[in-house]
Amino acid sequence: MSRTSRPSRSYPDPEWSVVHRAARRNWADSVERCAACRGRVDMQDDHYQVVLDREIDTPGKLSFERQRFVFCDEACADEWTAHA
Repeated sequence: MSRTSRPSRSYPDPEWSVVHRAARRNWADSVERCAACRGRVDMQDDHYQVVLDREIDTPGKLSFERQRFVFCDEACADEWTAHA
C-alpha cells in the first residue's frame, strides 16, 4: 500500500528518488503553489509535475511513500532539483 504526503517547499532527503517527470494538465479545478518559485499554478493550465518515491521498511511487507511536486514549468522543476 502506498501513502501520499503533501511535501514542503524544500527538496526531500536523499533517500527519495524521482520516479516520474512530466508536463501535465489536470481537469481539477484547483490552484497549487509552485514548489520552486511559489507562484500560483492553475491545475487546469499547462504545468509540470515531479513525483518522488521512497521505500518504507515495514515488517513483513514492502511499502513506499510518494510525494508529488507541482511547478509552473520545466525550468522551475529543473531549478528545484538542481538544489537537491
